[in-house]
Amino acid sequence: MTEYFDNALYESVESSLSLMDCDIGAAECHGMLCGMLCGAQHFDAAVWLGHMMGYSEDYSWSDLGSGHALTQLLDDTVAGFSAEDFSLQVLLPSDENPLQQRTQALGCWCRGFLSGYGLSDVVDPSLLSDDSQGFLRDLDAIGRIDTAGAGEDDDEFAFMEICEYARMGAMLLREETLGMGGQNEAGGTIH
Repeated sequence: MTEYFDNALYESVESSLSLMDCDIGAAECHGMLCGMLCGAQHFDAAVWLGHMMGYSEDYSWSDLGSGHALTQLLDDTVAGFSAEDFSLQVLLPSDENPLQQRTQALGCWCRGFLSGYGLSDVVDPSLLSDDSQGFLRDLDAIGRIDTAGAGEDDDEFAFMEICEYARMGAMLLREETLGMGGQNEAGGTIH
């Protein structure tokens, strides 16, 4: 079974983004966060929030506070990347939701990851290992996934495998970037 954040956090992030008139959903938001944390540039939560909000000046990171869903998401994601037990989780709707909805959210997560990774002053992609280059190409393909007809048992198994691939690929890419002199272990500037 793929590890997910609890559904309450997904719903809380989704609701917070909606209240903030953000035009992306929780999965894309988390993908963007993961991509930025995998990049070469030191992470700055204000840059993440600014990109999510289309660089609107209506919200600043300091306005959110420690109890905000985005703050919790950031803290949990950094902890997941830093844990030795590979506990990074992918923020997607729970298994109770239709497979088509979860598949669409996975595509959004992948697009968000690539967007966030691109924002983080990526290292020259040719310097990345073949596995990491392939992972980024795969995320591009997954981000364009067609959700029509999703719902069979075989599709459920394939979905779980792709989620696990995205999760593990993100952790491996981050380790490779750190090894190339990227962000510090704590993820750069967090708050």
